[in-house]
Amino acid sequence: MGKTRKSDYIILALACVLVLNIGNILIRFSPRTSRFVEDGYIKKISSSLVDTVGLLNIDDLVSKIIDSLFPTAEVSNLERDGQETDFQIHEFNEVDEDMDYDNSRDIILDRLDEYESLIIIRDSMGKDIVENIPEPLMINKMIVDREKPYILIYHTHATESYNLSKADNYRSSDKDINVVGIGKIMSNVLEAGGHKVNHVEVYHDLPSYNQSYSRSLNTIMKKKEESDNLRVLLDIHRDAYLETNPNMEAIRAKSKTNIDGKSVATFSLVVGPDTPNMEQVLNFTKYIKAVSDALYPNLCTGIIIKPTGKYNQHLSDYSALMEIGYNFNTLEEAEEGAKLVGRVLSVAINSIIEE
Repeated sequence: MGKTRKSDYIILALACVLVLNIGNILIRFSPRTSRFVEDGYIKKISSSLVDTVGLLNIDDLVSKIIDSLFPTAEVSNLERDGQETDFQIHEFNEVDEDMDYDNSRDIILDRLDEYESLIIIRDSMGKDIVENIPEPLMINKMIVDREKPYILIYHTHATESYNLSKADNYRSSDKDINVVGIGKIMSNVLEAGGHKVNHVEVYHDLPSYNQSYSRSLNTIMKKKEESDNLRVLLDIHRDAYLETNPNMEAIRAKSKTNIDGKSVATFSLVVGPDTPNMEQVLNFTKYIKAVSDALYPNLCTGIIIKPTGKYNQHLSDYSALMEIGYNFNTLEEAEEGAKLVGRVLSVAINSIIEE
């Protein structure tokens, strides 16, 4: 439903609270009820009304009405045996998925001037030579213990899935078709490249999207408490748009590319402007894009700087929120894209580790 209709319901809820208060006042001071005052009836009635209104403060009342009017979207395959659901909320940092989202205020970086002057040398087969990948610019090298996990892959919106899920829903707890499976592929590629990875499969967006980022924040902090070796934080998502979007043709055109004869889902990177280390996070994402452009031109569609939000990126200068494909990409396209993104990350991370 549109935001205007939601606002109407909120106004209606506030009006109900106002009517209750007015009714309370009228009962207290109406001449017709004056004869009952001495008997204490009015005091009991008004006290009861005040107690009722007090119990249902405006925030709670509005929240309950909205929850009843706009229930959480159904998620298919809700079998989650053994998953922790009692989360401690540290902060609210939520930007819910909204396929009707107005992205006119997003800033998209699809050209990186600082890296474009670097020459990429290709071998006789036209492949980029890993040794000639651009050196990272304005990024501090990180010191890690190579024998322990230093990369954390997690999913704030783990149920985000592709076009094999329930029609018009694109959310599923089935790891075979959602971003958890994509994260597993990326983790495997990184491990094969010699990296140590901790892949968290917790569904932070269940039972609802509400406070998903707070839940994933809690998970990250717990993991970092267990090991201070976790430096690279990768939040894996997939993007989404409604078919009614007026720019749908252009969006579909950039949703996939052909690499080595295969149709591959593209990816983008998202940066939150409210994170205090925004410059460092942006430099990290720029380097990922630079390596991607060198290895697989057109695989990375750009870096999206949102108008607001932190996206938990304040926890590390080596944070990246990655959108792997779109809700209308096929699962095969997303999986092929994940393999290539995993290789891009493997090369990029190797370049910023202090040997």
